Amino acid sequence: MRSRPYISIFRAPADGRDEELLRLAARFGLLEIAHVMQALRVGRTSAYRRVAELTEAGLLDRVPPLRRGPALVRATREGLRYAGVPAMPVALPRPGEVAHCLRCAALAIGLEADLAGDGELLSERELTLAERVEGRPIASAPFTGHGRQMLHRPDLAIVSPDRVVAVELELSIKAPRRLEQIVRAWRRASHVAEVRYLCGSPGVRRAVGRAVAAAYAEEKVHVGELPG
Repeated sequence: MRSRPYISIFRAPADGRDEELLRLAARFGLLEIAHVMQALRVGRTSAYRRVAELTEAGLLDRVPPLRRGPALVRATREGLRYAGVPAMPVALPRPGEVAHCLRCAALAIGLEADLAGDGELLSERELTLAERVEGRPIASAPFTGHGRQMLHRPDLAIVSPDRVVAVELELSIKAPRRLEQIVRAWRRASHVAEVRYLCGSPGVRRAVGRAVAAAYAEEKVHVGELPG
């Protein structure tokens, strides 16, 4: 497999924790203070101070809590430019997607700590931009929907020179036909070596398992529980 120059797009030079925090916000769109603490391995006071300084500098933006949810921050247009990804859009807090976005960020921070150089972990935002730059699917599954060719992107992707693993967070039960369509698309995606579904409840896990069995995709698509 040829080299993957797009990886460098997301690796702006980092001299300190502020740059690391800005890249984190750029990669995952929306963060809460717990993510900052987890990723930077700092206490709550230090995390709040860093967020406040970057907000004052115009690089982060506070997002009002949605439906009594946690306070959120995102990278501003200037913050994205500083993080080295000016083409990435400023994140929009959509009520139906915020919880999923935050779970993805928490999972990714944990997964990245375990990779130890065994590949690059890309968020969906990174993957969208990378595939636009490359002009081809990197870790997405092509399928036909509504009479046209479309791409289903995973929530996360682990990319190494010889292997691509798609990671899906499944927090709620999709319509059976829709879920089976996605699993069949994953089965046909020859550029993806493995798909890991991490499910938020036993019911979701059973639903995904039925779709995998119906699509005859057991060898490629593996179903497990979302880590606590």
